[in-house]
Amino acid sequence: MSIRVLGRLFKNGTSLLRNICSRDFSINIADKINAVSNVPVASEQVSQLQNRLIPRNFVFRNVGLHIGQQARRILIDNVLNRVTNSLAADLRKKAAKRILYGDSAPFFALVGVSLASGTGIITKEEELEGVCWEIREAISKMKWFYHDVNIDEVQTEDNPITLKDLVCGKPIAQGANAVVYACKLKDNTSDKDQEVNPTRRDDKDDNQNEYPFALKMMFNYDIQSNSMAILNAMYREIVPARMYFSKGENWELDLVNRKRHLPPHPNIVAMFSVFTDYIPELESCRTLFPEALPPRIYADGYGRNMSLFLLMKRYDMSLENYLKQHEIKNRTSILLFSQLLEGVAHLTAHKIAHRDLKNDNLLIDCTDPEAPILVISDFGCCLADRSNGLMLSYSNPEIDKGGNAALMAPEIYTMQPGTFSVLNYSKSDLWAAGALAYEIFGGDNPFYGGRDKATLRNATYKDEDLPEMPSHVAPILRELVKNILSRNPNQRLDPEIAANVTQLFLWAPSAWLRASRKLPSSAEILQWLLSLTTKVLCERRAIPSFDELQNKEGIPQGRRTYPEYLLISSFLCRASIYNIRLALSWIQNNVYDQDY
Repeated sequence: MSIRVLGRLFKNGTSLLRNICSRDFSINIADKINAVSNVPVASEQVSQLQNRLIPRNFVFRNVGLHIGQQARRILIDNVLNRVTNSLAADLRKKAAKRILYGDSAPFFALVGVSLASGTGIITKEEELEGVCWEIREAISKMKWFYHDVNIDEVQTEDNPITLKDLVCGKPIAQGANAVVYACKLKDNTSDKDQEVNPTRRDDKDDNQNEYPFALKMMFNYDIQSNSMAILNAMYREIVPARMYFSKGENWELDLVNRKRHLPPHPNIVAMFSVFTDYIPELESCRTLFPEALPPRIYADGYGRNMSLFLLMKRYDMSLENYLKQHEIKNRTSILLFSQLLEGVAHLTAHKIAHRDLKNDNLLIDCTDPEAPILVISDFGCCLADRSNGLMLSYSNPEIDKGGNAALMAPEIYTMQPGTFSVLNYSKSDLWAAGALAYEIFGGDNPFYGGRDKATLRNATYKDEDLPEMPSHVAPILRELVKNILSRNPNQRLDPEIAANVTQLFLWAPSAWLRASRKLPSSAEILQWLLSLTTKVLCERRAIPSFDELQNKEGIPQGRRTYPEYLLISSFLCRASIYNIRLALSWIQNNVYDQDY
């Protein structure tokens, strides 16, 4: 006879005996409940409650009272059996003690058998996902380098870079809120007596090899000149910074806990150091931005004495200039678009919304012209608050929605302020990336105005109004852009799945992308991921140097370029069999065999 049957007999027998045997009805319901809840209830209150439930003038008062007491007694007994100690509970406790403190060998033997068989506690799919986790760990530990930047990030953790360590050259860019200067690290031997703002001696400032860094100085008109106030007011700018706190003061730690930080990524601007300092007199400052200068430098200036400085890698140009100056091949466009989606997926994974994606906020490294590196920069409008994540309450119209209104996602642009209105930015950057895809693939952005261009408005357009992309764009990518630009955000793919689609299009076996093909098994996907990982790990050491890329020498035929290795590594760092299968399923459901 099983233990379960014995337990049922015991329980039913005790209930029967309780009903047959006489019991002391003077013990009221509150006394029994008190044994569990320890909440004192006066007996007078219970009797008053009973009087309200059963009126005194009720004809069958005695019968009703007896039935009510029996019902309540059965109910309380059942409740008490659940919340107080019982025979089954005692057995469970004893079994748990034996497993935890004593005779646990049989239990762990069962676990071992389950793991070995693949049908027990851990399934086969979970084992394969565990291998994916190992792949992510291995690739994330690889240290990729910047061909033209030599900086010891370990040493700068203890000695942060500031103005005294830099030599500034000529200005290379200027906006409404900041100016960017070419700069380099000061050489202790040749530059030890050099000022921060040297007079240009030659044309070396034009050479990126000589000045590989860019120093961005923010304009400060109304923030008081102390580090705490400046960092609190401009914290968005420092979201992708590698390091920006050196003293570890309480207010600095508080800022770290309140604001999100974006880990390094190949498609996010490389920001090596952030610091506050007194504004120096830089070259051409009186001509380029006189109003932003403090009165100690320019008498008619409105700026404060201190401001925020961002030390970044120097990139060749913006995406806007790159598209104007180069005839881009189709594969180069695919690489650029895939890198843009990888950057957006990285932002979304860390609950950060850029909110100002446009072609002049995307920078290009043209070390290899046919495989440029694209990075997302200028985080001045981003949403990076730990308490809100990608959701922002929109209770009044004074709340800032973001930057460029023309490339603002429709669900953000059309949202009206109200008590329960919430701005959801989880797919807003993805929508902006879809609009930029038209430019990347050689077409006109349908959401930019112009005299001879039919312009769509993000507030009113319909999905069928989207123009066709150029004919050379692959069907998968055309369908992907249409999906990304859907008015309804619920119909768009998640940023990570959208990035997977482009990665699969670039590197996956072509048979996987056909509609008539059965989805590959998890084992086949894992085998493909392992082959990619092996290729990256083995060929990484043979990546050509910066000089070889410049001279086009020493690059073996058939080997992938450095930007392609970066793109593959970005994919492997977040690879998941489940998400890859989702991307493959979407591809096969939206592309037909005749397209190949």
